[in-house]
Amino acid sequence: MQTPPPAPTPQPKKPSPWRSVALAAAAVGLGSTLLAMSQTHQQPAPSPSAQARQLPPDLMTEPLSLSMLPPDEATQAVANSRLSNQEKTNLLAALKDNRVRIAALPIADASGQTGHIISISSAGVTQQVTLTPQAQPVYLPITQEGIITITRTSPPQLGPTSIATLNVFHAVVVLPPLTPTAPSLSVPVIVQ
Repeated sequence: MQTPPPAPTPQPKKPSPWRSVALAAAAVGLGSTLLAMSQTHQQPAPSPSAQARQLPPDLMTEPLSLSMLPPDEATQAVANSRLSNQEKTNLLAALKDNRVRIAALPIADASGQTGHIISISSAGVTQQVTLTPQAQPVYLPITQEGIITITRTSPPQLGPTSIATLNVFHAVVVLPPLTPTAPSLSVPVIVQ
């Protein structure tokens, strides 16, 4: 009788080089999460009024597409705008050198009220606007794309400021309301 051949001894598996990388990444992620959680529990929560002062403006996630004015209309719009003479001169020079475009932003009070005051900032130019139920154009200097900041300057007793505008496709877009605790909104803009 023959004895059966000995069973092959299993070879130890070599650990995958990716396994150590994955374990290291998991350890770093877990450590970061624990550190963040421990720091959140150690810091006292700021008061609501302090939060309003500390937070940057909310940022809309969807860009707003606006119409670009043709060059001759843009020059006329800047000349007839509410900007100071120095701002008009600088803007007309930037238009001539093709450094900016002028976008038309029609805005109205979405709640149908009159009297809410906002400031709109774009490319270093800030304009004050009093909202009415009827749309009024605000001409903004923009490169091809940019961010405009809309800030509520109305007194708190007027309640939330609700702004409606039209995009390049003439669809009504209602922006998130501006309140005393969230008075600013940053809006990404694409000019077409």
